[in-house]
Amino acid sequence: MEYTDQKPLTTHFVSATDSPGFTHLSWALPRSSVIGLDAEWKPIRTRQDTFPTVCLLQIACRLVGNDDSTAQQNESLVFLLDLSTIPLSSIYELMKDVFVSPHILKLGFLFKQDLVFLSSTFCSQGCDPGFDRVEPYFDIASIYNYLQHNQPGRKMPKETKGLSTICEEILGFSLSKVLYFNTHILSI
Repeated sequence: MEYTDQKPLTTHFVSATDSPGFTHLSWALPRSSVIGLDAEWKPIRTRQDTFPTVCLLQIACRLVGNDDSTAQQNESLVFLLDLSTIPLSSIYELMKDVFVSPHILKLGFLFKQDLVFLSSTFCSQGCDPGFDRVEPYFDIASIYNYLQHNQPGRKMPKETKGLSTICEEILGFSLSKVLYFNTHILSI
């Protein structure tokens, strides 16, 4: 299954509340039918009593088509939120509402750990009680493992495959953070 005719997605880098990207994010999230989430943090090399601080939140949105002329049917958007520069209180309610909205399907890859770290990051900035619920939610790793387990003659892998490997196997294209960060983030 090849997706070669797909138009490239515009990535909106959000690092301030007074930016057009922040305004677009605030508009797009509640108008989404599906969002994909991924959190990034600096690796911790020594044992600590606290969770790592999430510094980047990646959100991909599929907008709901409606009568609003600014939302096109099946339009997709990507946002990179620099959580080290945005006051977390400015997006806390928006994120909390999105996480519990029954009208927005949330997708992630082993996102439970991301959610714990994300919640801890927001709590450390006074946004209590953090995020305790994400519904409805599907974990891509769980779905993949379930589908593999139900295929005759297939054995369950001993290790969990990464998202890039699963995308390559199922969709026919690979994800590369290195390629993305080298071509997009470093040019900002």
